[in-house]
Amino acid sequence: MTRAVPWKARFAQQVFGINGGAYWPMHPASQLDYPNRVLLGRDSWPGIEPFCYVSANLGIVIGDGVSVGRGVGLISGNHDPVRLTEYLAGPPLVIGDHCVIEEGSMILPGVELADFCIVTRGSVVTRSCLEPRSILSGNPAKVIGAHDHPAPAIPADARHGYVAADEFADFVRRNLRHQFLGRFAPAFTSPRAQAS
Repeated sequence: MTRAVPWKARFAQQVFGINGGAYWPMHPASQLDYPNRVLLGRDSWPGIEPFCYVSANLGIVIGDGVSVGRGVGLISGNHDPVRLTEYLAGPPLVIGDHCVIEEGSMILPGVELADFCIVTRGSVVTRSCLEPRSILSGNPAKVIGAHDHPAPAIPADARHGYVAADEFADFVRRNLRHQFLGRFAPAFTSPRAQAS
């Protein structure tokens, strides 16, 4: 069973247009930039908690079942130090399946987190962690241990935000900016995927 969308989030998005560009539920007190550069897994709602900042200017890829706490920052691009209106080129920010990003944490540009990682409260992740089930803590965040907590099951028909699972590949081809999805883009833009 998937979560129910809080009525306040749906009302703010659909009636007032607050975070209306997001194809997933977001709290009206959270902020989103470049929603068409976010590739979202099933049952993951970045920004559903208040005071989050999701900046996907160079792309964000989020896996299935990711939990994002209040006040979390997901930032995918660095400003060019010479031309502040432009961004330095780089890979998308990638968060693996079933990660937990706790309250007040910040994930910085180019970072990739393996599946099942936990980022503890107030941590600032500046480097990738490719070891599954790692626990990261501190500023800058370092691996302080590992865990073996089981991941909750996600139904195969769970939605990608507001988009049904069986419609998601077509939604991605029509609505997302593929050049910001890194190595994940070919799965949605290849001729074989388009034919199906």
